Amino acid sequence: MPSLSYSIALERGPVIPRHYRMLVLVGLPYLFTAMDLLLISLALPSLIEEWRLSSELAGFIAGSVFIGMFLGATTWGYLSDRIGRKTALLLAVFTYSAAAGLSSAAWGWEILLVLRILIGFGIGGAIPISFVYLSEFLPIQARGRFLVLLDSFWAYGWIAASLFGFLIIPAYGWRAYFLTGSIPILLLPLLWAVLPRSPRYLEIKGRVEEARRIVKEFLPDAKPVEANLADKPARRVGILDLWSRKYIRRTAFSWIMWFAMVYGYYSFFLWIIKAMVKMGYPLPTALWYNLLTSLAQIPGYFTAAWLVERVGRKPTLTVFLILTAASIVGFAMSKSPVELVIWLSAITFFNLGAWGVVMTYPTEIYPTEIRGAGYGAASGFGRIAGIIGPTITGYMLAVHGLFAALMLTAAVFLVEALDVAILGIETRGKPLED
Repeated sequence: MPSLSYSIALERGPVIPRHYRMLVLVGLPYLFTAMDLLLISLALPSLIEEWRLSSELAGFIAGSVFIGMFLGATTWGYLSDRIGRKTALLLAVFTYSAAAGLSSAAWGWEILLVLRILIGFGIGGAIPISFVYLSEFLPIQARGRFLVLLDSFWAYGWIAASLFGFLIIPAYGWRAYFLTGSIPILLLPLLWAVLPRSPRYLEIKGRVEEARRIVKEFLPDAKPVEANLADKPARRVGILDLWSRKYIRRTAFSWIMWFAMVYGYYSFFLWIIKAMVKMGYPLPTALWYNLLTSLAQIPGYFTAAWLVERVGRKPTLTVFLILTAASIVGFAMSKSPVELVIWLSAITFFNLGAWGVVMTYPTEIYPTEIRGAGYGAASGFGRIAGIIGPTITGYMLAVHGLFAALMLTAAVFLVEALDVAILGIETRGKPLED
């Protein structure tokens, strides 16, 4: 029998100021996931010099965070479907920020490796849950735009990491730099106090009255509608459910998309400082160019946010991925600082704009009862590429050179563009449950 649902009123309602406040509140911990994950990139040349690491080992340490992210994405995704989005999100934030602070005291690469895996475990949960959680409060007509804007907080985290690296590493060293990764712990009491629980999640669990109160805080005049949410018994969703006939296309699409995106992004950006040093630029200059070009992420995100609601998710993502690959080729062939900055800015613009769409897609292709699991599994599978990619790039740099390493990364983005073009499902304007 259908039951009364208030959460659907949020999906059918207008955009209100509280939606923007939710965007900022969820965006803050997401900002720090980017910062804590990318700290290693700027510190890598210093670590290689201090601990006399080979390129292959350095690449593995940089990519080790994805071992934790693989475990975290699958674990936290299921956990968010059991204990709730809000609780799971804040626990994940505590995990990665505590481990990031402790990494400043690492006395060797072995302990740093362990802590990077623990950082990844927390980040692997915080990333997908942030998008699943926010998506369940958003109106249909603004969902894509808001989720891409949420991913824009990644740019602010990357800019913060670049700024701290530029200011702290030359003066105080990598240990002081890593200590900044524990800042998110200070935000947790505020987030616990002001973030509401997801009404959709509460209705799935049969807590309809609690969901009603939360929806009324957003829309005091909200009216309930009939829906098959609260009356269905909750069940544990496994990997085989995601690969059932009903979901096989969307699961194949999202897993390939995530794998290629993670491989390409981290193969490039975790090695970007070392790549510029290898091209003949001094470390302070490389850090400055990285900070300068990181600003291109912001217009990239806002452009993608506008396009996903005008032309759709699928065409926007396909074009941005192709242009990312083309820009990497241009970067590889750059002969002057001006050319390098232009092409690196283009890569940052198109690739981070593409990331905003990638982060949006899995929230829209699964129903509420398996949204956390579906998103978490796709994200978790992608993290395998985060382990493989930086390690292969380290090997390619050492054995075949920078140009070959960059061409392989560009090719991976083209494979992803084909996946989106062939298997992608357009979700613009469709309710979540569709």
